[in-house]
Amino acid sequence: MAGPGVHVLVLEDSVLVAMAIEEELAERGHAVTLAATVAAAQMHAGLDHFAVALLDLHLPDGTPFEVARDLERAGCRIALVSGADVDGVPAELGHHTLFQKPVTPVRLADWVDAMAAAG
Repeated sequence: MAGPGVHVLVLEDSVLVAMAIEEELAERGHAVTLAATVAAAQMHAGLDHFAVALLDLHLPDGTPFEVARDLERAGCRIALVSGADVDGVPAELGHHTLFQKPVTPVRLADWVDAMAAAG
């Protein structure tokens, strides 16, 4: 890992995918919080303790756009992850990094490492 470990929010509804991402990030020294729904992510009061977030765009209870806005206001670096069409991303969130599924946990962790190193 290039920089110090950071606290990462992984919003992903596939348990196996989330666990693979968590394992890769933890091996690199990052603290990881998993959430499988928008509601679960919103339960992390204020969302201001995350340095980086990986947000799946299609969740059982909707889209993570409000979570993304809250995280952005708190200074969090965000990547959006989707296996489907991304035309529905609001324009004000379109500047965030986008990963198309399938994407490996290693590639996502490399991005997190780069964000952690950039400060």
